[in-house]
Amino acid sequence: MPRWLALLAVLAMPGVALADFSDGLEAYQQGDFRSAHNEWRALAEDGDVRSQYRLGRLYADGLGVEKDFRAAIHWFHQAADQGSVMAQNELALMYTIGRGVRQDHGEAAYWYGRLADNGHPNSQFLLAGMYEEGKGVPRDLPRAVFWYRRAAEQGIVQAQARLGAMYAEGRGVTKDLVEAWAWFDLAAARGDDSAARERTRLRVQLTEEELDRAIATAQALKPLPVAPPVEEEIAANPIAVPEMVRIEAGCFAMGSDPAEAGRSDDEALHSVCVRDFSIARYEVTRGEYAAFVNETGRTTSNTCWTYGDGGWQSRDGHSWRDPGYAQSDDHPVACVNRADALAYARWLSARLGRDYRLPTEAEWEYAARTGADTARPWGDDADGACSWANVGDEVLQRHYPEWAWTIHRCDDGHVHTAPVGLFRVNPYGLHDILGNVWEWTCSAYDAAYSGVERQCAADNRDGVVRGGSWSNSPRWARSAGRFQTRVDARFDLVGFRLAHD
Repeated sequence: MPRWLALLAVLAMPGVALADFSDGLEAYQQGDFRSAHNEWRALAEDGDVRSQYRLGRLYADGLGVEKDFRAAIHWFHQAADQGSVMAQNELALMYTIGRGVRQDHGEAAYWYGRLADNGHPNSQFLLAGMYEEGKGVPRDLPRAVFWYRRAAEQGIVQAQARLGAMYAEGRGVTKDLVEAWAWFDLAAARGDDSAARERTRLRVQLTEEELDRAIATAQALKPLPVAPPVEEEIAANPIAVPEMVRIEAGCFAMGSDPAEAGRSDDEALHSVCVRDFSIARYEVTRGEYAAFVNETGRTTSNTCWTYGDGGWQSRDGHSWRDPGYAQSDDHPVACVNRADALAYARWLSARLGRDYRLPTEAEWEYAARTGADTARPWGDDADGACSWANVGDEVLQRHYPEWAWTIHRCDDGHVHTAPVGLFRVNPYGLHDILGNVWEWTCSAYDAAYSGVERQCAADNRDGVVRGGSWSNSPRWARSAGRFQTRVDARFDLVGFRLAHD
């Protein structure tokens, strides 16, 4: 056999390309991005789809090479055309937000369509929205209903709620209140508060016979198994882009009036000015944090301070995956320390090309107050909290009869965390700015407010968390409330939200 034919036979053998790819992966995991680039470049030029995708990521993130979105797009296209789910995700996202390319909703719709056809539910939901709005594709309500239904049947809560609304309104489908109630019921069972309200509203319009049919329909609509990722390095779903709210620069009175109920001595009233900045509408969710851990392989602690046996203590076996109570992926992540939060922000910055960070303590309070001088966004009445925030309340005390702390005299419907976005927004459009989980700031703690509240800390002095949580009394669930903690500590009631300049 000629030598060149023998060589081709060897290269065609299963496992040879894998070994070379693994060499690049090993170099990447050791931080030697230049060697990883060189390994994957040779394979990519020979058509290896995994190497093409990985090469696109290196160019997009500027690891081992100059950041070059044109090269990233080229390699993502090479991989996507061969069926790489991750590359198709990247292209859909980049064209959606205009990262490294001109924003092109039509191109984004094409790639979401490829993913949707292959059974990926998040892409089905996004594609449905594009057909409903006529963004990147002709407006086509029946087509929107088709894709919402595909996503809803795979358990996407937002799709279930949207499908309920379209059946209730007769948009893109024949009006059917029985079908609408069934979809709202499914979404409500997964914690969608607006769907629960719509379900209640529709109830009075249904006869008893129709309600029986609606209940039977909801029971029959069992979500199908979600399509598994076809590549193992990175989950198939597109990375979540945080929804940010732009806050205009201004000055305000930070701290609390000496007469404010629940006030602590470290809340001295003083004037602070902040520059324009953006802050996330929602707290970072467990699902979003899981995507970061899955992609980076970050080692996380298996110890967290949790409540149990009448008190708080550091317990092994608890982490962001299991903070000691049930959560779904749309709940805020908990049991993360400040380093965990900062690592997530750095990862997201590299992935999306924007410098995400934690808010300073001053930015956080400015965003929480929205120009008001009351103790809370809704006023001074602590017991009015339960439509605005998930706080320590009557349902918490019923669950823990031994609970020793003061509660809000209302019922928010949740013992522990709630899905983000269920409660009313503050005037700036921010959800859960009080309650659900305390939120890390990037500032160091200073009881005297000597100016560090306006900047991010450069060291590991004690940090500050803000906003109170699902367990906290009226004393802490206030715009001025602040809590000093070690930056390496993890608690089942502390998470974070992002900011950027």
